[in-house]
Amino acid sequence: MRAFFARHPTLTPTRLVDLSSLASDLGIGSLQAKDESSRFGLNAFKLLGARFAIETLVARGQLHAGATVACASEGNHGRAVARAARDAGCAARVYMARDAAQPRVDAIAGEGADVVRVDGSYDDAVRILQQESASHGWTIVSDTSWQDYEEIPRLIMLGYTRMLEEGIRDQGSGIGAQGPGIREFNAVFVQGGVGGLLCAVASWCAFHRPECKVISVEPTDAACLQASARAGRPVAVDGPLRTTMAGLRNREVSPLAFASLLPNVDAFMAIDDEWTFEAMRALHRHGIAAGASGAAALGGLLALCQDPSLSAVRQELGLDASARVLAIVSEGVTDPALWSSVVAAP
Repeated sequence: MRAFFARHPTLTPTRLVDLSSLASDLGIGSLQAKDESSRFGLNAFKLLGARFAIETLVARGQLHAGATVACASEGNHGRAVARAARDAGCAARVYMARDAAQPRVDAIAGEGADVVRVDGSYDDAVRILQQESASHGWTIVSDTSWQDYEEIPRLIMLGYTRMLEEGIRDQGSGIGAQGPGIREFNAVFVQGGVGGLLCAVASWCAFHRPECKVISVEPTDAACLQASARAGRPVAVDGPLRTTMAGLRNREVSPLAFASLLPNVDAFMAIDDEWTFEAMRALHRHGIAAGASGAAALGGLLALCQDPSLSAVRQELGLDASARVLAIVSEGVTDPALWSSVVAAP
């Protein structure tokens, strides 16, 4: 992975943004945001994994120009796959839930991909993707895994670790960084979802900084990682998915990611949308325009620091005046109407 990015000097790092005033309000030592709202010209971190995976497949001779790649997505992964496929000379086909927000659909189509809406949720789109790709011989580039499909999700997660590698490289260099480098953080809040990004962050921390606490954050009505952690095995969640955190709106975890992250994640949080809305407003005050999923990690920190019922958890995680916290901002604005209404609210 390091060699890949060394060959691509134009793939520049994203910035670390100091949120010291918010840290003071929350009673912690320091707080920084890893701002992924403009990663490689897109508005989410996903191109880190999609581009690395697709270019690796091309280099191995497993994917050729003119081929079709396919994936399921709530928005960000589909757009990243579409962009990486186009750059590799491939066609792209992206399966989405029928109620996916139109701006996210338009963004994927704008990258040249064919968008297929399916009845049901993201998880239903994954199953239809598998069936139709098998029938047509398309290459699936998915960030979630299933039986006998693990190689590409593993490549995608490896690409995601670049996010933390940048913090090491930029520490003290002044490139995209303000304040401490990532090695100095002792708590990291990260979005849950199917588990790919969480697994990448937790695995990196386990190897490079095992004392760092890793906290997963996901919506209360799509808390499949929390449910699976309680069960000790992958389980699906039921009920309507009403959350506006669209990138985290799934019922099932990636089995590959879950097996790796379970021993390395210190807490699994589920938050209501009001917490991520509060985080969106806080980030906006610091010059970061983040979508609902993008602000979720910070929303989890706000909940831990401001909800009195969570004081024992906060103490267990060491979120006190000595804590040095990193929050991943995984996406920019993907639904402009929602973002505008949230940041305009008191």
